[in-house]
Amino acid sequence: MNTLRIAWIAVRELLHEKIFYILASFTAASLVFSLLLGQLTYAEQAKLTLDFMLGCTHLSMALFAVFMGISLFQKELTSGSISMTLSKPISRTTFLAGKCLGQIGMQTLLTFLMGALTIAISSRYGADIATKATIQTTALIACEVAVLTAMTYFFAVNTGSITTAILSLGLFALGHTRDLVGSNLRKPDELFIWNSIRSFIPDLEVFNMKQLASYGQSISWTEFGWATVYAAVCFCFYLVLAALCFERKDILT
Repeated sequence: MNTLRIAWIAVRELLHEKIFYILASFTAASLVFSLLLGQLTYAEQAKLTLDFMLGCTHLSMALFAVFMGISLFQKELTSGSISMTLSKPISRTTFLAGKCLGQIGMQTLLTFLMGALTIAISSRYGADIATKATIQTTALIACEVAVLTAMTYFFAVNTGSITTAILSLGLFALGHTRDLVGSNLRKPDELFIWNSIRSFIPDLEVFNMKQLASYGQSISWTEFGWATVYAAVCFCFYLVLAALCFERKDILT
């Protein structure tokens, strides 16, 4: 129950965050621009609009996961309000899990709302939009940003705000370029070091099917299920690491 209470408080905090409205404005501007893009092209308007809107959804929710995760957690430490919370019969793990779950609930809702809006806007061109593929893509974006949120909380526990943002966005980029980085390495020692680091970086390309959706292609529900399982494992891994580090962190209470 304490976890759910903290999650609800986190949702309310997100609704009052200025960064939330900045990112919401960015998303709205992206949707408007996608409509203009569709009007300016003479062919494949639905495909271009769908591809552009899914890309904007992915980018905006990734930024939301990182910067809102930093804001929700770091401000508790800097303001000292965490001392009052932890003085009650609430464990550090409960506090951390509640904050994280509240944020994930909010960003998942936003992701699916943008996905529904994407389907509605893309369908206005009269073309056959693969609804199944778009829903799968939206759900996988939600899975990816959940993993990114757990990674952000792990770094936020151990480092400052700027370092957390750099590391989280860095791992986000590496997660989508793991194969590319490995293919450019030739020396055995470089490959050994990279393979050691790579084992701690989730393969975020597993969740990337935006290009397939733009061509109306979906994946099997079995493959989709394994992708969600992979997301759950990565999420739990980073959240457990964050909780273990947070239990040992020196905080004045």
